[in-house]
Amino acid sequence: MSAMTLKIVGEKTAVARIGKKDVVLLPLTRYQTLMNRLENLEDILDSQRAIAEYRAGKGRAFSDYLKERRGKRRVSSSKR
Repeated sequence: MSAMTLKIVGEKTAVARIGKKDVVLLPLTRYQTLMNRLENLEDILDSQRAIAEYRAGKGRAFSDYLKERRGKRRVSSSKR
């Protein structure tokens, strides 16, 4: 079994070393908050990239995308 050392680094946060790996221990609610923030930041970054691509002429208008999407969703009226 690996040795474990634990260091308290905040009011409710700790850093542990298990063998050769460092891990961070924190309350689940804090972890969930951090993950939500990360997801929001990733969404913002994706939006910025998409806008930059569109402005560089590499994208297409959203209305064109919607027209294409509607065309693909049409279902045959034949019954089985």
